[in-house]
Amino acid sequence: MGGIPIAMPTVLSVTMAIGSHRLSQQGAITKRMTAIEEMAGMDVLCSDKTGTLTLNKLSVEKNLIEVFAKGVDKEHVMLLAARASRTENQDAIDTAIVGMLADPKEARAGIREVHFLPFNPNDKRTALTYIDANGNWHRASKGAPEQIVALCKLRPDAAKKAHAIINKFTERGLRSLAVARQEVPDKTKESAGGPWEFVGLLPLFDPPRHDSSETISKALNLGVNVKMITGDQLAIAKETGRRLGMGTNMYPSSSLLGQDKDSNISAISVEELIEKADGFAGVFPEHKYEIVMKLQEMKHICGMTGDGVNDAPALKRADIGIAVADATDAARGASDIVLTEPGLSVIISAVLTSRAIFQRMKNYTIYAVSITIRIVLRFLLIALIWKFDFSPFMVLIIAILNDGTIMTISKDRVVPSA
Repeated sequence: MGGIPIAMPTVLSVTMAIGSHRLSQQGAITKRMTAIEEMAGMDVLCSDKTGTLTLNKLSVEKNLIEVFAKGVDKEHVMLLAARASRTENQDAIDTAIVGMLADPKEARAGIREVHFLPFNPNDKRTALTYIDANGNWHRASKGAPEQIVALCKLRPDAAKKAHAIINKFTERGLRSLAVARQEVPDKTKESAGGPWEFVGLLPLFDPPRHDSSETISKALNLGVNVKMITGDQLAIAKETGRRLGMGTNMYPSSSLLGQDKDSNISAISVEELIEKADGFAGVFPEHKYEIVMKLQEMKHICGMTGDGVNDAPALKRADIGIAVADATDAARGASDIVLTEPGLSVIISAVLTSRAIFQRMKNYTIYAVSITIRIVLRFLLIALIWKFDFSPFMVLIIAILNDGTIMTISKDRVVPSA
């Protein structure tokens, strides 16, 4: 009886509780204890680009702004983009756009706001319906270039010019933001309005985090393959991957998960493409769910980061759902781990700590089993050969000496396995 490891449940629970507290000090709050074990075994991490791999501190290159509309200068392009922004939302793009103006109040000066269309992952644009000083109704919209180009129904030559400029921006590591406007002659917010006019393109720069490249290298050494998940264009994803040392084997989500596959990769299965890819561009929330599901079907322990309401299904599906800093309540509710600090380094530190916790639990289990076998066999021989009678007090002392001292293993110094 004294050789039975009666302290095992206590030691394992205390080890996980202390480890969970240590994770919270590092900026990773665990919502369920078993997530620590899964984090320790994670071998694929699907990470957002913006805010996790990059700083999410955008700046606008004013000198590179391209104007398409006649009779419009760069200042007016910036003004229209600012009108289609809301700083109250604390969105990085909106903050950067309004910050371009000499006075942020210019964005709403001389107009009356009627209706604001917030950004959503499907439309990928914002829009403001407003009334000017003369009582005329207008709309201004900004968003992903491909969405605005489609909205404005550009002629082939104009669309070709726009895409050429976008490609020029991406070669320099810049994101593109398109701006459009329209008249609303019916003077109602529900009105479809007149034809949209493509006004211009704004270049945005989101610098990578200074520690992202080193952290990705550390993750690979730990056996964790980091895959970039971004809604940006493919060229931007490749450029960011090159800068961070992740590789440039990126694919658009449509070619991987849509009905129209690229001819160059049509012979390869979706599972193999996901396995080999360094990342995915143009991703919508539903694509995240599919990517996680395919990775799990290939027996990977998959982690997924997310911050929006639409990321909740993917976070719930992933083995380790990670809500990044400033995530919505829905994303936090669906996740297993909530980050209180931005950046990939927090996640990789959590992996190291989780592996240290798991190593302590493994060490204790091996020790407890081996010491139990040793005690039982030795005292069985003593009892059989020398007919020694163990009193209840002696059994209690053996149990205390066997289990009491090793409870300190919950804070034991270990080297996490790679």
